[in-house]
Amino acid sequence: MVSSTTIMISGRPVQLTDDEVFLATRERTPDKIQTYGVLVNGTLWPPIQLMTLVTGIPGSADSVNNYNSHTALKTLDELGFDTFERVEYRGNGRVAVRASHQRTTTNG
Repeated sequence: MVSSTTIMISGRPVQLTDDEVFLATRERTPDKIQTYGVLVNGTLWPPIQLMTLVTGIPGSADSVNNYNSHTALKTLDELGFDTFERVEYRGNGRVAVRASHQRTTTNG
């Protein structure tokens, strides 16, 4: 079953589906995770990169008109993706995601 949600970008509603997120990540490589991560098909993605791939509209950490990391995380969480706050790195440079940093999903 396809999940969908609506986000306001630059004052207009944009409907997104989980299928669009899956399709947007095909044959793509995620940027380096800074602070937040979204798990899609076993790969962690930066939330703003995902939203940019899906919508074609760039966001930024301090965006007023488009979206920021928190808005992207909330939207992707609503679509049923596992979202994480405060992603950390191990000494070998690999991403460490603690279960305690997983956001609670809103879709139950």
